[in-house]
Amino acid sequence: MNINKKRLLPLGMVLFLFAIAALLADKSWSEKQQQLDLITNFYKDHLARPETRQASQLPTGSFYSRELEALVDANLQLCDSLSRGDDICGYGADGDVFLDAQEVSPSLDYERAHFNVTRSGEDTVDASFNVYPDMGSAYERQIRYVLVQEENGWRVNDMLFGQGRSMRQELQKENETVLARARELSDAAGWVFNYLGNEDMLDRAVRFIAFPVQVCDQYGICTAMKRDDPRLLQALDALADNGADMSFVPKPGDVTASEGKVVAVHALDFTFQNKAWWVTKIDLRRAASLPRPNP
Repeated sequence: MNINKKRLLPLGMVLFLFAIAALLADKSWSEKQQQLDLITNFYKDHLARPETRQASQLPTGSFYSRELEALVDANLQLCDSLSRGDDICGYGADGDVFLDAQEVSPSLDYERAHFNVTRSGEDTVDASFNVYPDMGSAYERQIRYVLVQEENGWRVNDMLFGQGRSMRQELQKENETVLARARELSDAAGWVFNYLGNEDMLDRAVRFIAFPVQVCDQYGICTAMKRDDPRLLQALDALADNGADMSFVPKPGDVTASEGKVVAVHALDFTFQNKAWWVTKIDLRRAASLPRPNP
């Protein structure tokens, strides 16, 4: 049997190219499916949980890209270290980021939410669902997930909500706000003197104290006290009894923050260190002698 090699060569090339095309098509389908699976599997797990999961509570490297995870981690650290008042701090802490809602139906689950996921671009996936399925379309939500491929697969690089909102932008804004408030002496002093004005809140003022703190009694005897020293609350109570109130708090913008700067407010010394104003000295001698400032 004679084999025409001239005909076999083009045929082999065609088969080779066909195989390459098939492999590329299969790879493309696999990549698309991985994108959908990332979001779908996340929501199946999220909606099966009995308690709301915050944005900062996801396992490292499991869902966010490295860049987005760094923003989430920074937000958590800033709130833990610098947000010391009673305000809620933490991205999405007052609701469910992944459902774009503060409240959802108590019986909500993956099936009842009518969850649907579709690819809207090469690296975007749209998730749609209803957080109160029994109450109609007013509670429908849609979140666009912007994805990026990393070593361990596709990861979320941003979440786009309605009205042009972006998770990245909101995180950056909140982080900047926390830092800005920590640099404002009027904010820190305002919280401290507010707590001093309420006997039941004296322990909250401790959040703003850098330890060990120098405490001087009315006789000029000064002692370095730790957080658990019982004399500390006694000193704060004495300070409150000596007229420490909001009238002594500086106005916003009156004081410029710089590392190591010390400003006396009533009987307290506030020092700017580690990105925030901290009480570093309590001097009860000053409490009785200071006149009340003009309103």
